[in-house]
Amino acid sequence: MSGIAGILRFDGAPVEREQIENLTASMAALGPDEQTHWARGSTALGHCMLRTTPESIEEHQPVISPDNNLVLVWDGRLDNRDELHRDLVAAGISLRNSSDAELVLQSYFIWGEDCPNKLLGDFAFAVWDARQNHLYCARDHMGARPFYYTCNQHFIAFASEEEALLSLSGVSNRPSEKLIARELLPGFGNEVRTYSWLESVTMLLPATWMSMSPDGSMHSKIYWKLEPGEESVYASDAECQEAFLAVFGEAVRCRMRSIGSISAMMSGGLDSASIAAMVKRLLPQMPAQEFHTYSAISDQPETCVESQCILSLTKDLGNHAHFVAVPTFSGMLNVEDLINAGWSKAHPVDNSILLPAMMCLAAQRDGHRVMLHGMGGDFTMYIPGRYIAYLLRARQWRNAWRESWAASRNNTYLRGTSPVLLLLKNAWTACAPAWARRLRLALRKLKSASPKEESIANPDWAKSFESSNSNRSSSLPTETALPGIQQDHIRSMTPPKGHVIGLTGYNRVAGRYAMEYRDPWSDKRVVEFWLRLPLKYKVRNGWTKYLTRCAFAADWQPLVQWRLGKEHLGWNFVHRLMDESDTLISNALEQNPEIFSGYLSTKVISDLREKRRSGKDENDWESLYDAITFALWLKRIGSKDAIKTPNPV
Repeated sequence: MSGIAGILRFDGAPVEREQIENLTASMAALGPDEQTHWARGSTALGHCMLRTTPESIEEHQPVISPDNNLVLVWDGRLDNRDELHRDLVAAGISLRNSSDAELVLQSYFIWGEDCPNKLLGDFAFAVWDARQNHLYCARDHMGARPFYYTCNQHFIAFASEEEALLSLSGVSNRPSEKLIARELLPGFGNEVRTYSWLESVTMLLPATWMSMSPDGSMHSKIYWKLEPGEESVYASDAECQEAFLAVFGEAVRCRMRSIGSISAMMSGGLDSASIAAMVKRLLPQMPAQEFHTYSAISDQPETCVESQCILSLTKDLGNHAHFVAVPTFSGMLNVEDLINAGWSKAHPVDNSILLPAMMCLAAQRDGHRVMLHGMGGDFTMYIPGRYIAYLLRARQWRNAWRESWAASRNNTYLRGTSPVLLLLKNAWTACAPAWARRLRLALRKLKSASPKEESIANPDWAKSFESSNSNRSSSLPTETALPGIQQDHIRSMTPPKGHVIGLTGYNRVAGRYAMEYRDPWSDKRVVEFWLRLPLKYKVRNGWTKYLTRCAFAADWQPLVQWRLGKEHLGWNFVHRLMDESDTLISNALEQNPEIFSGYLSTKVISDLREKRRSGKDENDWESLYDAITFALWLKRIGSKDAIKTPNPV
């Protein structure tokens, strides 16, 4: 992905060249090909170019309209280029080139604020409109490209990376306590409606546009929502599979439009396996393309289901399948790479996705710029944990019992549970009276009132935070009547849940290595297709993602197609990183503890370290890892405004 940035002053003073240059310099890793700037009076725009599509090779930004009234910076990939081109030509537009940025600029010229409704793909962009005397910004439907902004009495500024905005004077580096609470305080996560880890920075939500004027006035609008619709009807399983493959195939094909060979992060799960299978089906139509995969496998693959699935999926790729074996870290990556990835830019989210970060590093070293991944698969192919309740509500008694029995054996999340217990729990969900739901909700609120005894959170901060956020309990999961199945699906994908948090983290780690992550499972068309699927295609005989398992039956061995678990090797990266970091751990937690002790309990952390030294940290290493990550992150952002305690608790 490329990087975009901009500043609009409210006092009429000109933007200093150094300010916009500092913004783009802070995101230099995103744009190794070119960094360019434009300024006029109290407005400035900047762009960090990463060329990832054939049309971007000759593209230079910011793009300026022929009459000099519109100036655009764009980070994205358009998937409806042909349709957009036809509509613009029909409207009398003479396009100067075939780049995505030119198409978007002219789309804004014709449709103005309605422009995003005409676009399909992954994007974030901004336009300075001298005609309307405002700065207009928009983000794609699913939030595949990032957009952050900060606003004070003097200016508004935006950037593709939140921490880049710290380069501007007047932007506080105080961390977001709500996001810290989401990670450290049980029960609080459901309330969080912010997505920036900096208190003074805001994320523009997906499917939203915003305009800002020099007088400080701001307007925003949600231009699209995922809405329930009529359930799809198919004459047969085969017809449904054909429809799915057509939609999913187009999503993958659009994401294969790139410079050079295509790469994919390859796990042994269904989400990435389906992407790889579709890429292989499409490759004969693209003779100039090659397909490379990047994976982590076990040092002993014969004992690891994940590794066996990966090897099965990549055996036909020869030397185009690239591996790192863990925990020895032999192959395409080494321990030094791991240490650098883990600690050079520690972040509470990024350090939980070390494997995706390192796959980007390996692919970038091989000359790739684009990597496919399947992070959104679980969200798009979502089914409720108590999906059998919908069968009971429809009075499908026999089918409900059959699914309970099968789910106890085949369901990824429910296997091992008594089928009788499954049926009873689903009966509660489908039929419990309102008074019983209210009673259960009250009991759940009581249980979520405070952090766990061994939480790494500073108890004084936790108490103070919860006191000032006492209404958080209203945002706990509610015991409401069973919603419609599409409405439940939408709720699972709507912020603060859904794709946006995962996509944001993946973008951030890919950006470190000048890579662009693309997720076919987060394609708007694929999401809408799965939303309207009948339940029997989402899950059958207990098998989750049933349609996908059947649609790619010809591409996979049974080991992959009917895989039960979600075993993965990601935590091997964390374990090895911890084993190699004793000195760093000591420095992180012992030097300047006042920077982080306002949020973290130094007593609990000390106990965790002692357990680790004595070899008794089998169940506590994750908490210690989180503490180190938070400490290093707070130190890195130089949070002079963070809470500090003179006597750490």
